[in-house]
Amino acid sequence: MSRYVKAAPHEGDIRFTVGVHPDEHVTDHGLAPYYAMDSLIKDWGDRWETDGKPTEDIQFMGETWATCFDYSKSGLDPWENPEFEIEQVREFQFYFVAKDSPHYSGERADHDDRVKGGTITVRPRWPDLTSDGKPVSVPDYGAPYIDVQVQASNFPHEEYLTLVKRVMDAYGIAARYFDQPHPDSHIDDLAYYVRLFRGESGPLYAPDGPIARTHTLIQGDRSGYRKHVEDHTKIPGYYVTTTVEDEKAGELVRGHGLGKELKHYYPDEPDEFDADEAPYHPKFEVSYQTARTDETVRWSDLKDTRRELEETLLNCLEWCGLATSAESDAFVPFDPYWTLGDTHEARKLVKCPLPEIESEQEHRVMQLWGEMTDADRDVTELLLTDGGKVSPQEAAERTGNTYRTVRTVIERMEGLIRHTYGEMELTSKKVQQELLKRVRAAGDRFEQSIETAAMDLADAADERQNSEWARLRREYAISVVDRDDCRKMLKVGYQPTDEDEARSIVREIKTTYQECVERSVFGVHVAVSLADGTRKRWRDLRDAFQKSVERQSRQEKHNRQAREIFDFEAWKEAGCPPADEWGSGG
Repeated sequence: MSRYVKAAPHEGDIRFTVGVHPDEHVTDHGLAPYYAMDSLIKDWGDRWETDGKPTEDIQFMGETWATCFDYSKSGLDPWENPEFEIEQVREFQFYFVAKDSPHYSGERADHDDRVKGGTITVRPRWPDLTSDGKPVSVPDYGAPYIDVQVQASNFPHEEYLTLVKRVMDAYGIAARYFDQPHPDSHIDDLAYYVRLFRGESGPLYAPDGPIARTHTLIQGDRSGYRKHVEDHTKIPGYYVTTTVEDEKAGELVRGHGLGKELKHYYPDEPDEFDADEAPYHPKFEVSYQTARTDETVRWSDLKDTRRELEETLLNCLEWCGLATSAESDAFVPFDPYWTLGDTHEARKLVKCPLPEIESEQEHRVMQLWGEMTDADRDVTELLLTDGGKVSPQEAAERTGNTYRTVRTVIERMEGLIRHTYGEMELTSKKVQQELLKRVRAAGDRFEQSIETAAMDLADAADERQNSEWARLRREYAISVVDRDDCRKMLKVGYQPTDEDEARSIVREIKTTYQECVERSVFGVHVAVSLADGTRKRWRDLRDAFQKSVERQSRQEKHNRQAREIFDFEAWKEAGCPPADEWGSGG
């Protein structure tokens, strides 16, 4: 049987519905546990002022945990029911923290949130619930009950309900009240991670890694939720994340259906730690995103949810050529909240689908580009430039085509344009980029570009390959212009978005020209017009970039030194200590 590294549980947010149950054989306790908590406040009496909040130690998972009881105003109106005699409706909080954790500060449980621990929040519910006389939207089961929310981190999610019963019992509240929560009890947040040594995790956050490519290839052009963040300011891979919606999850791993986030990250100040400390090294985490998942994930679904999140994590490691077993020396063995080891639980690893998706999208663009009509081009350009969602009727009005023509375009360009619920979009960021490149390069030479694309397809079918230089000339619409002030002028028809993209293209031109045309680029100039109309000219490709890199290196060194001096002095003057790793960021 295969063995896979067992990911560590991180954050969890689980809500238990307690006191009511659809099974007639299960006793409905209603608000009984809530009344018990209210009595606890009254029994404690004046000691709130003299002794402080009630505290208790418990034994849980072989460790000693500190707990603390507190309450706050709920904002709810009292229940208009003769049996409800409480004038002020409260919410109750139970704080808990593992005292045996290596980073426990010794503070009271409600003051120490940096280590293994969390909170239990209890809220009363009943039919026709109101706040300031206005209805409050909560599940109505026709009888009173309590909502028990557990928010915690760094211990198994499977143990959350057991912990609730252990804490309640410590305060004299019958644990049996919590034996059988309602089937509607559900999961709002769930995360699992592995921690890899620095230098090992680079393939995960690389431009061609699973985080970036997932965003580019499987998220729609403009529908749904799109989020991709790359922050390399403090260290490469400092914070790189992308979100996958539930309807797209199956494109990564067949059978998956949860919205989730893939995240590679370090603590706030990674270089505040030494190499033998866990926070010096990054985490790779996969977390369930309830806002990106249409279906509610129940407490009873926990096992399947954990399996899907761990499978996503393991597959990403596998696709990068990283280890999927704890036997590898890529994983950090001294994370205080993760016992490094393997699991024998079944986990599905699949061949990475991203290269095939990318190849198929590129081929589809080339194929349909070679068959495009003027109407196809009109609709494509509208989708590339419009900032919002476009309906077929609106597309017809804005392009001057008939509605029937636009519908024909949608059918003909299946695979590039997605049409759902009366709205149109390009199928992925990759398709958008490929089409945008061709539209910009074609310019007024649209018909010629279409003919060239058709010839490219014919060449591919006959397995004839043009030179890389010929391909590059077509891709960027490069023409050779005779000029008196240089040996050769290469004019680029494609319009880059900004100067950074232009530099990247010119570097590619230089490399390919030297490999395919001639080694000497002395006197070879390149002219480019940016999308905003700015004209740029690179003179003498032989040493243009060499000088630029030298200047940039000197300037970057100066800037870095200035930042270090400023940061040190500013922090010192402000009296600020370094950020602590052991919050949610670490």
